Amino acid sequence: MLMQNSAQIVEQKLNNMKEKEIKSVHSKCASCGANLIFCPSKQDLVCEKCESHYPIKNEGTIETHDLDNNQEIAKLNQTFKNENKIFKCKNCGARIVLNTYEISKQCPYCGAGLVMDKSVMDGIIPDACIPFAFDEKEASDLFVKAVSKRHFVPKKFKRNIPENQIHGIYIPAFAFDASTMSAYDGRLYNEYETTDSDGHSHTERSYFHISGSQKEEFEDVIVECSSKITQEEIEGVLPYQFHKKKPYNNAYILGYSVEHYSETLNESIPDYKSEIEATVRRHILNKYHYDGISYLNVNTKYSNEKYRYYLLPMYRFEYQYKKKDFVTYMNGQTGAVDSNLPKSGWAIALAILIPFIIVLIPIIIGIISSIK
Repeated sequence: MLMQNSAQIVEQKLNNMKEKEIKSVHSKCASCGANLIFCPSKQDLVCEKCESHYPIKNEGTIETHDLDNNQEIAKLNQTFKNENKIFKCKNCGARIVLNTYEISKQCPYCGAGLVMDKSVMDGIIPDACIPFAFDEKEASDLFVKAVSKRHFVPKKFKRNIPENQIHGIYIPAFAFDASTMSAYDGRLYNEYETTDSDGHSHTERSYFHISGSQKEEFEDVIVECSSKITQEEIEGVLPYQFHKKKPYNNAYILGYSVEHYSETLNESIPDYKSEIEATVRRHILNKYHYDGISYLNVNTKYSNEKYRYYLLPMYRFEYQYKKKDFVTYMNGQTGAVDSNLPKSGWAIALAILIPFIIVLIPIIIGIISSIK
């Protein structure tokens, strides 16, 4: 028994030494001792000072968890304060994760100092992350290209994009998988024009009943759980290329900020089901040709529900245009930019008026012809 205990002690010491060695290599350059940061172009670590590169070892697999396994959820809500601390921005309220490798101590959203948030010390450890695919300089170039292709953005803004602040942030999100079986019934209608005996036109409706079932498989239904980004904003830069996701490794976040989730797993479940039910409803309606909906009832049952906790790369662009503050987000993997950009009122007005003008021209010509 004594020998066994001694062997266990030795093994534990070796493991501790190995862990310290890994942390030392991953946080500091072995050549000059400077900080290491993640390099998106090389997908490895690079020294800030001497530019030495260090490969990242991707070990292990990405865990997928049963949604109905309450014991597993409780187990995953473990304390990770040994390597991670939750800081709260005293200015905007954002909760930011700083671990033993973290460099920044300023809020990525407003730049204010961070203070320890002792009320939040537990959390689910991420299962996977999608690493940033390009750095801030390339993000700035991609932003200019994306803006140049957008309609309704003022030409003045396109020609001279204001100076902006760029922050790379990993956004917390839960990804859900599910098998669904939906039973539905409803009534749709088509519209058609008729002419009465007096020559007056009327719009009539022809109703028809629909019913059936819809079986679907869903994977990686994303629900953001950030305190600063809305579901609409994250959907504006989707999709991510999830086949390129990596098992979570602290190395990928060096030099970037990480936001702690503001909604728990259980709080995110209604949002994920709402996303699925909207998709099921849309797919059902896509099977029919119709002009309008009288009603549509859909009853969806779920099975084989799974989830993963992801960190997703986002660049945040903060700038002013005509004395108005703007925040625009970019997908840190694909370069997709959301729609929160300055808009030209004249361009929007013309886009609305042109269809009416096209419709009115024949009517006006007809009136003029009848007068002659």
